[in-house]
Amino acid sequence: MIGTRLWICRAANSSRGGWPATKCSHATKSIFDVCYRLVAILAVGVSIASCDSARSRDSEETLRTGLTFDRREVADHSGDVKLVGDIDGDGQLDLVLGGLPQTPLSWWRWPDLLLTTIATARVEFTTDGVLVDVDGDGDLDIVTADGPDGVNLVWFENPRPNRDPTDGPSWKHHEIGAVGGWGKDIKAADFDGDGLADIVVRAPSEIMIFFQDGAGAWTRVALPSFYLGEEGMALGDIDGDGAVDLVVCGQWMQNPGAATARNPVHWQSHDVGTFNPAFKALVVDLDQDGDADILTSSSEHTADVAWFQAVDGPAGRWTRHIIEPAVAGAHTLQAADMDGDGDVDVVVGQMHTTEERALSIHLNADGRGMRWARQVIDNVGLHNGVVADVDSDGDFDIYGANWAGNPPARIWINRLDPPESVRRLDRWSHHQITHAHVRSFGLAFADMDGDGRTDIISGPFWYRQPADPWLSEWEQIRLGEGVDAIAAIDVDGDGRTEVIAQRGGGETLSVVWLQAQQASTPGFEEHAIDEVPAASHELGSQGHALAQIDKGGQPELAVSSGAGVFYFAIPDDPAAGPWPRTRICAEASDEGIAFADIDGDGLLDLAATTGNAKEVAWWRNPGDGSADWERHDVANVSNMVYPDRVAVVDLDGDGRTDIIVSEENGKADHAKAYWWRNPGDIRSSWERQEITSRGSLNSLSVADMNDDGQPDLVMGEHRGALRLSIWRNLGGGRLVEQLVGEGFENHLGARTVDLDRDGDREIVSIGWDAPEAIHVWRNDDTVPSDREAGQVPPR
Repeated sequence: MIGTRLWICRAANSSRGGWPATKCSHATKSIFDVCYRLVAILAVGVSIASCDSARSRDSEETLRTGLTFDRREVADHSGDVKLVGDIDGDGQLDLVLGGLPQTPLSWWRWPDLLLTTIATARVEFTTDGVLVDVDGDGDLDIVTADGPDGVNLVWFENPRPNRDPTDGPSWKHHEIGAVGGWGKDIKAADFDGDGLADIVVRAPSEIMIFFQDGAGAWTRVALPSFYLGEEGMALGDIDGDGAVDLVVCGQWMQNPGAATARNPVHWQSHDVGTFNPAFKALVVDLDQDGDADILTSSSEHTADVAWFQAVDGPAGRWTRHIIEPAVAGAHTLQAADMDGDGDVDVVVGQMHTTEERALSIHLNADGRGMRWARQVIDNVGLHNGVVADVDSDGDFDIYGANWAGNPPARIWINRLDPPESVRRLDRWSHHQITHAHVRSFGLAFADMDGDGRTDIISGPFWYRQPADPWLSEWEQIRLGEGVDAIAAIDVDGDGRTEVIAQRGGGETLSVVWLQAQQASTPGFEEHAIDEVPAASHELGSQGHALAQIDKGGQPELAVSSGAGVFYFAIPDDPAAGPWPRTRICAEASDEGIAFADIDGDGLLDLAATTGNAKEVAWWRNPGDGSADWERHDVANVSNMVYPDRVAVVDLDGDGRTDIIVSEENGKADHAKAYWWRNPGDIRSSWERQEITSRGSLNSLSVADMNDDGQPDLVMGEHRGALRLSIWRNLGGGRLVEQLVGEGFENHLGARTVDLDRDGDREIVSIGWDAPEAIHVWRNDDTVPSDREAGQVPPR
């Protein structure tokens, strides 16, 4: 049954969520917010309310969501700064909190919650902070503000990789600059596109960006004067031009991009609508139309939790939609897919100074932001809470505390039960199938001998899978001399698998296919396919693919070479002579290539990088078999030593194919992996998202590893800790790391295949520094039906 009650809410005096009473004149008086609203009394259900513009809930209905949370106390601490990120580089998200001198800036290692104290505030670490790699060394540093006077914007340098970050004194303190008041709404972005993290912050009456000049130098730029309200700011790419814009009170500020971002006169303001003067805001796509929306609440007073939708483009008219009317003190405003259904939900936390003190989840009931389901999960109050998958189980948790002097810090663990068909990805065992391999660039899989078991093909060998593949080394069988197997397919239609291989070392790169002889004549007969220009490495090309490039018939074989990418069509008589060859492009490097329908015309296009030119591009398939396809640029990656592996897949579920690139740098750290969101219009820019920074990332593949219908990424390191990880796709392109193993090299590996044919995928890698090994990580999850029967512990 749904009941209603009429009540009056009053905000507390000088709430610590706003500018402190001793620090800002507007907060020296008591705030009395009187709000009348009808609310549902909800014990186990949630209410669905229309968000058009009506403020009543007369049309509410009850919906059971199944969402449950376990509240856990982290520590008897509180403070204004709450952050979540991987501080120590172990793949787990850690917790940060700081406030008054009696509650120093500290971090808690997950999951054992080991406490490390970093620094004590001179006055107080204020309401906001941000985790960001300030110095570009591959780890997360902490930026915050200390006190109202003097040089109060500071950052603390993570001592990794030279020192253990659990050694609190080793965190070095650096000054950024003077804010000129109590600094709040601290955020980080590369506003001028120079590859360095810049910091934006606001004082009570001014917003300023501290542009990083490198070597510890910063340039302070104050943005044009306009109405700021009392507090609040957000950032995001509102207009989709690749530059990070700002959301202020009722407006968004358009970043001119590049070097002009440092000139405040080039920043243009555009009206959005009416915000409460003390607001929280986020830039997020709530209606899943590919455009940025703006989500708002009131952090200090009482106002609707609402979102704004651009109906005439971001510089035009915006329409306001109400999620929940008249919410007091909503100083926590976050957005994430809390119920795992693929759309973005909203988390709202009211401060402990409000009467209701509700921590609520608003589920996006129609996926378009027009109907919402509200579930209250606690009523202890929350200030500046953070949503993140802290326990790495694939759903989003909530972390935070009330402001300084009001402990404890807490975490709410989401116990969302995944669909029974979703596989777990935390049970792996390592196996080395050979100790006698050689350096190679190729890795393929096929049943070579017709025994029903999948074999491994690499370099000049194929490896026969034994009846029990995990108890012994696999038999090594030679394919030929000087060949490097790169693919396996039934070339001649005789029902048996043939091997396609390359042979380098000369002025050209030869491509051949190897036909297994009859049982009475063991070995393989070699047939020429054709030649392409020599690759940069004498062993051959590092990019090859079988793909249906031309419509109909067998897939084509594509090879990247020292003079671009070529593809070969398998003729009716493949042994009769050279296969028809077509050049796709001349600019692409001889590294990774990938094919997918990028422009939505039903034809497979090419995605690749340009090597030393350090560009990411795609080439449009003309569909008529002609050469030298039309090129479309995606991005410049000048910060990469060498753009290496390439993959293409719809990561964010918008129906358009995105592009992923990982970096080869030959080092133990600082190698980047990015993905670019397909804008759906070849004239528009591609938005870049960073996935991770690791040791040289020479291995990348795409597969749905847990059978949830969404593509995941598998990446492995060639240098460094030699980690192999799955980046699970949580929907909307949000990725979370699941460590598979470490200590074994991955060079052109991290390939996925169901080797033991039990319905899940194993991961296979070859090496370069240690080429004698082929590594297999066996997926030890049982099928979901066995899990239900209790044969393995529940997830």
